[in-house]
Amino acid sequence: MPLQLCAARAVLIRMTALLSALRTADAAAPVILVVEDEVLLRLAAAQHLREAGCEVLEARTADEALRLLEQADVDVVFSDITTPGRMDGLQLVDWVREHRPEVVTILTSGKLHPDGRYRYFLGKPYRLADLDLCLADVLHERSAEGSAPKRRLAALPGD
Repeated sequence: MPLQLCAARAVLIRMTALLSALRTADAAAPVILVVEDEVLLRLAAAQHLREAGCEVLEARTADEALRLLEQADVDVVFSDITTPGRMDGLQLVDWVREHRPEVVTILTSGKLHPDGRYRYFLGKPYRLADLDLCLADVLHERSAEGSAPKRRLAALPGD
């Protein structure tokens, strides 16, 4: 097995262990909203997160993400910065900070690098293991603050 695959598998195992430790009898897996207009990247990230035990919502644009955020409890938004539509990823994060401050945001981009106001950032191309590490940091920090995921993903209209 190649070294890179071994490292990625080790990270996934650690993240799965972290998710298991964060759950209690009445708690659910964290809900992650993946916002990415590149279909293959969105599908890869979403599938990977589901395999790690997360519940995942997907949006192609920040506008779609905003609609989902108004309907569902979400723990983490993982968003590309450059998305089509009237709102980009930075504007989405600013909206989340104002209206849903309990939601943690992780940004990604291959073109732009956000300023210091945005704490979590993954440059593209990113490895799924890097996403795991970033998410593990977020979840660990939330659990240390006493705000581990406690919500369940509600059925959304059209599901």
